[in-house]
Amino acid sequence: MHKFDPKHIEKLDNPTRRKYMPPFKTLEKFGLKLKGIGTFLDIGCGIGYFTIPAAKILSNGKAIGIDIQQEMLDHAKERAHDVENIEFKLSREYEIPINDCIVDYALLSNVLHEIEDKKRLIEEIKRVLKSNGKIFIIEWKKIDTNYGPPVEHRISDYYVIDLMKDLGLKLTEQIEVSPHHYGLIFAKNVVE
Repeated sequence: MHKFDPKHIEKLDNPTRRKYMPPFKTLEKFGLKLKGIGTFLDIGCGIGYFTIPAAKILSNGKAIGIDIQQEMLDHAKERAHDVENIEFKLSREYEIPINDCIVDYALLSNVLHEIEDKKRLIEEIKRVLKSNGKIFIIEWKKIDTNYGPPVEHRISDYYVIDLMKDLGLKLTEQIEVSPHHYGLIFAKNVVE
């Protein structure tokens, strides 16, 4: 199981990542709109790479970043010092420290491949997600690249789609995030 090491924190915001996955444009691809409303939850937020832009996009809403590493949250809080509609919370791997049914958008960016019990985490995300809420997944493509986790630790989009379907979530859109990453949007309780 590949886990990100905080000793490499500089990799979380660097010119290569910004080139291939600019945070504002990436969030817009997932449907976040400027001056939007709603609550955005960034699971495994790290340094706030997506949390801070989400708060700025959802200027009439709120962004919450959670992480299991206090060191990451300290960096995120420092970077977000001037953003008012943002909150960072320490969490446990399978326990999200927020109430039921309050989240409109939940993001897992390069996190799912690090989780041992993926079903347990997704069930916990479903708990905090509103009806018709959306889960945004960004993951490494299962290809060799010169950076990122080893290919054997990556999970395919097919695997994620099957997992989410088994848990009652509906795939609503597939997004080309970068040459190295795929994006998937799932919705909770969608009636066809």
